[in-house]
Amino acid sequence: MTIEELVKLYPAGKIQQTKATSEALSLPIDGNYFIIDKEALQETEIRLLETIFPEREYFVDQKKHHWFRYLFTQTTMDIEGTFRILQFELKKPKAFLQSEWENSITEIFPNLDDFFFISENDGALIEKYEKNHYGLEELQSIFLTLDADFDSSTTVFVGNFFPVNDHFPALFKEEQQIFKAEAENIRGKATFSLSDVALHYFTNKAMKESIIVQTFVKNLVLTSEIQEIILALWSNQGNISSAAKALYMHRNTLHYRLERFYEQTGLSLKKMDDLVFCYLLITK
Repeated sequence: MTIEELVKLYPAGKIQQTKATSEALSLPIDGNYFIIDKEALQETEIRLLETIFPEREYFVDQKKHHWFRYLFTQTTMDIEGTFRILQFELKKPKAFLQSEWENSITEIFPNLDDFFFISENDGALIEKYEKNHYGLEELQSIFLTLDADFDSSTTVFVGNFFPVNDHFPALFKEEQQIFKAEAENIRGKATFSLSDVALHYFTNKAMKESIIVQTFVKNLVLTSEIQEIILALWSNQGNISSAAKALYMHRNTLHYRLERFYEQTGLSLKKMDDLVFCYLLITK
């Protein structure tokens, strides 16, 4: 993103040579800082902008990390193959064993091509495609184990494998946007991929702008209890028995409440199409 694009998005912002006070967001770009009042931004916007415009000179030694230069500074890279990027947000305890954590990462991932922190808590693992690469469930187990060992909390977005070409940095930037937009919405797992959030992410704007959807939201009685039921059914692919267990509810009780909801709304949460629609209504 260029300064011109930032000015277009945030016309109230200004460009200066030094960082602003803590009340304003200072984004390093082209040797200057683009300054925006934090009160004019949502928390998710601040986090996304800080990720796109990190304090690179402090967190990343660009001479050691060729992938950082390739992804963030448009530097060309003479490398071939297919790679994926695992983006992570790491919440650390006060006494965090940073070096030991980083050593564990390099030992666990045999196909790691590069690894760096973009900011104090956000980072990226660049992994080359090999047949023995970890699946999503294995990655979930790995980071849960690391969190247990280091008393940390990690959220990970597992990117898709893409061949390295002129489009790779743009693909990564879109994955960044998806990660920051969906990290707080994902439920039931701390390690997720595009397929877990694609439906919500790509329909979110249309749902918010739809008069029909707004009317449904206004007229439907979506109590906290029914929202928990919808989320449980969604997380369990519509399986009523599994959802009942997740809710600590008897299966017959859940059946009764689903029937009540159908009588009130005409929407059957036993049907996947209706379940998808209701899920989007409560997560829009």
